[in-house]
Amino acid sequence: MYVCICHALNDKQVTKALENGARTPASVFRHYERQVQCGKCVPMMREMAQSHCANQCQACPSQAATQQPVLLPEPANAESFPYGVAAE
Repeated sequence: MYVCICHALNDKQVTKALENGARTPASVFRHYERQVQCGKCVPMMREMAQSHCANQCQACPSQAATQQPVLLPEPANAESFPYGVAAE
């Protein structure tokens, strides 16, 4: 299933990016050297990232175990592409 029509990213590609350390929609786009365009895929990618991390994979720290919120990294492209912050 396509998640991002603008860049032809499907669910398997998004999952692969999440398995390789991406934690936000913006980091999924950075993984594939792309930028958010229309933004319609951001909610689905955000849902996929939350679901991926909720399954307590070995790469993801468990929020329940640490009792601390996971801090998101500062967006790498915030100064160049202000609309990219919404994908964080």
